[in-house]
Amino acid sequence: MSLAVCATVKNEAADAPALVASLREQDLAADAIVIVDGGSSDGTVEALRQAAAGDPRVQVLQAPGANIAAGRNRAIRSTAAELVAVTDAGIQRSPRWLRSLVEAAEREPLAAGAFGYVLAAPTSTVEAAVGAVSLPLAHQIDAARYPPSSGSLLMRRAWLQRAGGYPEWLAHGEDLWLDRAVWRAGGWFRRAPGADVRIRPRATLRAFARQYFLYAAGDGHAGMLMGRHAVRYAAYALGLALLLSPSTAATAVGAVLAGAYLGQPLRRAPAMLACTPAADPRRTALLTPAARVVGDLAKMAGFIAGLNRRRQP
Repeated sequence: MSLAVCATVKNEAADAPALVASLREQDLAADAIVIVDGGSSDGTVEALRQAAAGDPRVQVLQAPGANIAAGRNRAIRSTAAELVAVTDAGIQRSPRWLRSLVEAAEREPLAAGAFGYVLAAPTSTVEAAVGAVSLPLAHQIDAARYPPSSGSLLMRRAWLQRAGGYPEWLAHGEDLWLDRAVWRAGGWFRRAPGADVRIRPRATLRAFARQYFLYAAGDGHAGMLMGRHAVRYAAYALGLALLLSPSTAATAVGAVLAGAYLGQPLRRAPAMLACTPAADPRRTALLTPAARVVGDLAKMAGFIAGLNRRRQP
C-alpha cells in the first residue's frame, strides 16, 4: 500500500528542521511527506525547504490562514496514498515510529487505523508540573478508550473519507472530532506501542492556561465532552461551598476531597522528575496543584467561550 505522512505547521521555524529530519530518517520510508504551512511569519517555510533539499518525497505547501484542520486536509488531499500518517512539529519520534503504525494497522486490517500515545518530555520545573497535570503516564492509559491524537496517528484513506476528514469549521479539538466521527461510523483504532511519541509540556503556566482554554473552547464549539465539563463545574462549586462552610466537618470534607482530587497529578510528578534532571522537586510539588487549578479554570472559561460561539449563527 502507498504511504504518506502529513503535517501542518505555523511559526515552527525552530522545530522545522527536526520535523523534516525525523520523517526522512524513518526506517520505513514514506512515499510522500507533505507539510502544509498555515501562514508562518518566522521563516518556517524556508527552514522546511532547506531541511528537505534534495528529497523529492517532501512537499512544502503554503496555505496562509488555514487552521490546523484545513492544513491537515490540504496535505491529505495532495497525496493519493492509501495509508496516511499524521503528526506535528515539536514531537519526538523514534526511527521506528512510522513502521510501528503501519505494522499495527496491517495486523488489524478492518481497523480505521493505528495510533501511539502522546507522552510528556519535560525539560524544566514548570514543564514537569504541567506534564504531571496534562499528560498521563503510559501505564495509566486504557488503550480501548484513548482518543488518538493526531500527533501520532495513521488512518486508512477510506476511513478518512468516510469520516469526512478533519472539521475545518473547528479551530481546536479537530482530532477528537475526527476520532468521534470514526467511532460513530463503527470504526476503531489499534494501538501501536512502538509509535508512542513525546512532547514538551507548556513552559509557563500562562501558556498552559491558553492551551487548555483553546482546547475547551473547541469542546464547547463542537458540543463535545459536555458531561465532563459539567462535572468539573459541579465539583468546583461543591468544593468551594464545603471549604467556605461555617461547619468544621464540611470544611474538613472539602479539604479531603481537594487533596484526593490533586493526588493524581502529584503521583505523576516523580515520573516527570525522573526524566527532568534540571527540575526542582520542591517547586514541582508546589507548582503541580497550582497547574491543576489553573488548567481547570482555563477549561471552564474556554468551554463557556466555545458554547457562546456555538450559539452564534
